[in-house]
Amino acid sequence: MSADWPLKGQITFKDVHLRYRPELDRVLQGLSYEVTAGHKVGIVGRSGCGKSTMGLGLSRLLEVDSGEILIDGVEVNKVDLETLRSRITVIPQDPVIFDGTLRTNLDPLNKRTDEEIEKVLRDAGLEDLLTKKPEKK
Repeated sequence: MSADWPLKGQITFKDVHLRYRPELDRVLQGLSYEVTAGHKVGIVGRSGCGKSTMGLGLSRLLEVDSGEILIDGVEVNKVDLETLRSRITVIPQDPVIFDGTLRTNLDPLNKRTDEEIEKVLRDAGLEDLLTKKPEKK
């Protein structure tokens, strides 16, 4: 796996079938879609329709029963778990901010410089967080 994978971020589900355990019914059946590189999408739907299951398949917390999930043309089941999970981010339905500073929440492994963190916040339109004072508990 190249050090810069994924470079573009195109996500493709091809006829994906997923189930939580072998003896249970499939919870996704024949799901196919593509997110073109550079686009952002929100997945919406009623409770139980498979939104979270898609994320579980993408990060291989659930293995694909049949079909393929690809990122930049690479099947996720061909990527070792540490590499895969370190290079994708899934925002859960109920996002959680942990105790600690903004910096430790954004870079819990302390792999980025302050300048990189600030650039990401500015690029995301969140520069006001750089000057905001923490709320007292």
